[in-house]
Amino acid sequence: MKEAPEKHPEYDPETYTDPILEECYRIKAEISAQFKTLDEFFAYLKAGEEEDKRNGIKHVSYYDPSKRLPIKKSDNDD
Repeated sequence: MKEAPEKHPEYDPETYTDPILEECYRIKAEISAQFKTLDEFFAYLKAGEEEDKRNGIKHVSYYDPSKRLPIKKSDNDD
């Protein structure tokens, strides 16, 4: 359900820009300017991951939700 326009008089659908989307577009433009191909970007991320690994920071390579263990409920939970 849409809200009535009188609740947001400053809202103009013709000129409104979503600040979250604008931030995403800015980040995408920065990445595109720095890396010409997807392979270059992937190599950069992989190098950062290797550096973190040398510094003792662990990364999850792939998360498979189907391998998640079920939560055990105790008998005391009522």
